[in-house]
Amino acid sequence: MSSRYKLDPNAKKYVNWNEFDKLVSYQCTQAEIASFFDMTIKTLKKRCLEDLGVPLSSIWDKRQLAGKMRLRKLQFSLIEKGGSGSAAMAIWLDKKMFPNENPDKPAPPENQPDPLLELKREDFREFCDTAQYPRPFDVQLEMREFCLDGVEPRMLLGSRGYGKSDYATVLGSAYKIYTDPLTTIVIVSKSRTRNAAMIEEIATALKANGVELDKQNSTCIRVKGHVGKDHSVEVITIGSSFRGRHPDLVIMDDPVTEDDVSPAMRARVKRKYDEAFKLCTNICIIGQPVHADDLYEELRPKLLKREYPHGMIPELDEDLEAMRLAGVDPNTISMSYHLKVPKDGAMIFSNLRELEAWPENSTAVAWMDPSDGGDFTAITIVTAFGQGIAAEGRCFKKAWFHCIDTELIDWLKSRNVKKLAFETNATGDHAIIQLRQAFKKGGVDIGIVKRYTTTNKHSDIVAAGSVSHMIHLSKDSDSNYTKQVEKYELKAKNDDAPDSLARCLKWIGYIKGKK
Repeated sequence: MSSRYKLDPNAKKYVNWNEFDKLVSYQCTQAEIASFFDMTIKTLKKRCLEDLGVPLSSIWDKRQLAGKMRLRKLQFSLIEKGGSGSAAMAIWLDKKMFPNENPDKPAPPENQPDPLLELKREDFREFCDTAQYPRPFDVQLEMREFCLDGVEPRMLLGSRGYGKSDYATVLGSAYKIYTDPLTTIVIVSKSRTRNAAMIEEIATALKANGVELDKQNSTCIRVKGHVGKDHSVEVITIGSSFRGRHPDLVIMDDPVTEDDVSPAMRARVKRKYDEAFKLCTNICIIGQPVHADDLYEELRPKLLKREYPHGMIPELDEDLEAMRLAGVDPNTISMSYHLKVPKDGAMIFSNLRELEAWPENSTAVAWMDPSDGGDFTAITIVTAFGQGIAAEGRCFKKAWFHCIDTELIDWLKSRNVKKLAFETNATGDHAIIQLRQAFKKGGVDIGIVKRYTTTNKHSDIVAAGSVSHMIHLSKDSDSNYTKQVEKYELKAKNDDAPDSLARCLKWIGYIKGKK
């Protein structure tokens, strides 16, 4: 193994930035300057961030430009003084440092790839060959470069089947370790099985390319001679902790898929991203959007990103027309292949209309979905409005019997509620007696009926959603009620408000449910 495996990254080494400026102006390479200060390029970049607060790349061009200006000055000085030997040296430097201005060598065409970058790409292709992977397409090379060579939070979105995990996460991580054995990477995925498979593939690619490993198991690998607490590559699940880890790079690989898009899972993934960001800002998220409210959509307008929708790698593109003809959900095709999240119809009640003011001189009915204190007590009031209905609701994070107060009674009175249905599934008849006593004491004449529901809750809510374009939701509804209705989906953490709305609509015959 190369001696670079034996470097101690914990040894603090310092940079004389005055000397650094001179070396860059003399057109020394980063490798030469790092060697001058007895450190790796990686350490040089870290010192630049620590000491100057900026990436190495942001000051490199400026310092090199100073050297070119010095050469220009020298050239004019030699012209004035004469002297063939020094002039010859200045001309030689001119050809080396200003090739685009050299008449003996035509300038490269515009947009011509950087030869050094092409060399690195060819090296990665050979790495893939040796690891017995198919040679990557140009787009897959770009994916790897974007994911593995960045320094700031970023997002890589690509059509399903484009090999994001294969060439960015797996082979990208392996190649990163191959070229810089001191690098430490943490990969976050959603399952232990997937993690174990990725670790196995990374290890196989490294060993095929001649890298010896000191350690390999289902969660980590460590190259021979690597020092420090962190492993070369470690994989953890969404539910694991970052505690005790300090990686150079975090990759979140498909943290959410269409199979597990519950609100609870999305919230967990967002917390994991926040946790990772606090630890390491060099983080890359890889995948494709699956929901209008997932991590991808939240961070999409905020992060540096690259997107590779269907059509970017024709050799790998699926037949989407055949999928449509076979009945595959158009929304799934739109998100998984075109990377577009439908804005309309993404939520069941996405077509709700807003009601500015409650209709005057109207009579109304109400439905009360009680809670014993473990979740929300929800109340929905409805009345006819135009060709549809007006609805207003409130949610209380307390048991139903703590909600019966003057404020509630005044609200029902202001909306001219004439009848209230109370769901007795969990309370029994005694609740009806208490309500009647409270209303009588409050001086309101509201008829109370008990209802025992047996139909499927989600089915009723979906039925209500199908007529959401006819529902005008009052702006005076409280925020908990409005949020629960507008954000409702299957397996939502809180569904008391949409349940109350749907049961009320079913009670008055506006929708039908199924058992």
